[in-house]
Amino acid sequence: MKLVRTLHFFLFFAVLGSLQAQDLHYTLFNMSPLSLNPANTGAFLGTVRVGGIYRGQWWAVGDRGYNTPGGYVDAPIIRGFRDQDWVGVGAYILQDRSGSIRFTTRSNGLSGAYHLGLDKKGASVLTLGVQIGSITRSLRSSDILLGSSWDAANGTFAEYGSTMEAQDAAIGAGGNTGGGGNMDLNDNDISNSYLDIRAGLLFKQKIDDFDNFEAGVAFGHLNVPDYTFGSGGGGMGPIPNPTPGDNNTESSDRQPMLITTHARYEWALNNKWSAAPTVMWQTMRGQHEINLQAWAGYDLKPEDQIKVHMGLGYRVGDAAKILAGLDYKDLRVAAAFDLNVSQYRTATDFQGAFEIAAFYIFKIYKEPEIKPAILCPKF
Repeated sequence: MKLVRTLHFFLFFAVLGSLQAQDLHYTLFNMSPLSLNPANTGAFLGTVRVGGIYRGQWWAVGDRGYNTPGGYVDAPIIRGFRDQDWVGVGAYILQDRSGSIRFTTRSNGLSGAYHLGLDKKGASVLTLGVQIGSITRSLRSSDILLGSSWDAANGTFAEYGSTMEAQDAAIGAGGNTGGGGNMDLNDNDISNSYLDIRAGLLFKQKIDDFDNFEAGVAFGHLNVPDYTFGSGGGGMGPIPNPTPGDNNTESSDRQPMLITTHARYEWALNNKWSAAPTVMWQTMRGQHEINLQAWAGYDLKPEDQIKVHMGLGYRVGDAAKILAGLDYKDLRVAAAFDLNVSQYRTATDFQGAFEIAAFYIFKIYKEPEIKPAILCPKF
């Protein structure tokens, strides 16, 4: 057992050290499994899992805050090619709205995963997941404030949106030419939509009655879509005029690939307490985000399946985290509060973000049919 635990610690920190654009993210990333890694689809014991999460951030800075709700449903539906394999399917929806211009990103799609049992008992499972979705981005251009519109004499911004040139400058595009951008001049809404493809791998192992280990990697924006508001957008067509030997992923017109790695190891400290260190690292176009979390669990009422969780975390260079959670049978709820420690803390007064999340696993099993039997005593 000591050797197994040592090997898992090695793998755990290997994931942490394997990587160097922040995309949409949650502090409680494990409570949004389908947005973390499509290989999490159907990776649970039960019939159907339904969950939701909400994040509010930087509301201390006037109306420039963020709010990010999301929801998902997934299920293991059929067995695979072998008895120890199964297939999971799911659907998700996310929305992120930020700032006074109401810059909004909506994402929804379907995911599927094949879970390959590496042993007949199902103690070790390797999963491949794929996710196909649609992303729509929009903003309210009438509320954009440009430096050129500042009226120094009056100490105010001039009314925005009166000229087409100002709108072009704000979005870096020439109107609604092409397939990617759409401008409604009546309400000054600008939007675009594009296809998004993700894939992921996940390894999970149940070491004994309590100890569990998991590690995964996910690749987002595999199709490297064109996400500009202006001409040529849409994200559906081929990359224009590619340079030989260059996949054009560094083009500012294209959403770069997002790579996410994550790992978690939970083990029992005694018959009441458990520990679960967790890491997550994301990288996109040379930018990276590192999340470290240390969770502790306490079996409050084992006979009623009630367990409380508490923990601390740190998003490197950005925020410290206070974490809490509760399990009641097949229901899990969690909450998090981020204390902003970056240079932006002067504006936020250290108030980073708060999150709440929950999921419930429905277990609908057919009652076994037991044939009557006559028991005869042996003499």
